[in-house]
Amino acid sequence: MEDGCPPALRRLRLLLPELATLSLGAGVLALLSFTRTLEWLLAGNASTIVLGLIALGGVVVVLSLQVARQAELLAEELGEPFGTLVLTGSVIVIELALIGSTMLTGESNPTLARDSMFSVLMVALTGITGLCMGLTSRMQKKSRDQLMRVEDLAATNMAGAMVYYNLIGTMSVLVLIIPNFSNDTPEGNFSLPLNIVLTVTSVVVYALFLFNQTGAYRGFFVEMFAVGGSDPESRHHAELEGGPWQAAALLMATLAIVVVIAESMGQLIERGVNELNLPSSLAGILVAMLILLPEAFNAIQATLKGKLQRALNTLYGSVLSTISLTVPAVLLIGEATGTKVILGLEQYNMVLLTLTLFLLRPHDRVLGSEGLMLLVVFLFWFVLELV
Repeated sequence: MEDGCPPALRRLRLLLPELATLSLGAGVLALLSFTRTLEWLLAGNASTIVLGLIALGGVVVVLSLQVARQAELLAEELGEPFGTLVLTGSVIVIELALIGSTMLTGESNPTLARDSMFSVLMVALTGITGLCMGLTSRMQKKSRDQLMRVEDLAATNMAGAMVYYNLIGTMSVLVLIIPNFSNDTPEGNFSLPLNIVLTVTSVVVYALFLFNQTGAYRGFFVEMFAVGGSDPESRHHAELEGGPWQAAALLMATLAIVVVIAESMGQLIERGVNELNLPSSLAGILVAMLILLPEAFNAIQATLKGKLQRALNTLYGSVLSTISLTVPAVLLIGEATGTKVILGLEQYNMVLLTLTLFLLRPHDRVLGSEGLMLLVVFLFWFVLELV
């Protein structure tokens, strides 16, 4: 005992914030599942739908923060790259649930999957990555940590960066650009035989990447320099008697609630976009932002702690899994349901993707100017999607 408090009770007190967050999510989930609240929102006017999205969005933000915190604890306990792989796997579940449920229950939108995937790429690779690079550059100027050279904050593991860059560049071009130049079909997609080849290739490439990342080449995906041990600010680090299993259980329970709420939000987003006569691509952007909330929080937290490599592992891993796993799932759903799927990007988006890949070419150190230019590309893309 400590201060007359049994260990079990002390652990319960430490978990009260997490349990309160789970209770909030479970309450909202019960409201959506066992009442007609969702049907009432979907049948309402534009203002009702917007208010519903704001309310549910606030709940998802709170839940996503908890997912990010537990993923951070797992990263501390398991080490890289295993910690970020848990979060990447969690986020791909949200993405597949959102896109799959919309394809199966919503109005036919042949570009929904493409817009969602490309939005994930642009939000992660330009918006969040640009912000993390900018924060790292800013921290270089303010750092007074004597345990680590200032320039180490901006150091990246070149071997791992090259692996991510090569895979992301190759797969994104094959999936999002080549379909526009193929003579296989008149529209931005392949015929069934080529789609089977693309599906098998995507899955095999990602499986080989995971095998190498967690095996012989694990050293490619760890920090170049140690950052002074465990996080002293984490109130859980010394109290995590349950070990990684406790953090994993909290993460998966919270994530399960996020997935179901996110499905409801996906229906509201699609309905709201149609009700307000907004560009259909806006639905893909909002879905992408919803999907990436946990990873955005996790990457920013890691960056602020001087762990840029972990932030990049999170973001690049998310993008690679999006391309490699979402595409096969979408093509399978489309073939099974007879839903038309278009993968090829519009011309200006192909140029923006090329520019993004050029800016992301690996360097041994991250510069603030790179982050700024990525944010400029993100802003330009976002504006173009709305006009």
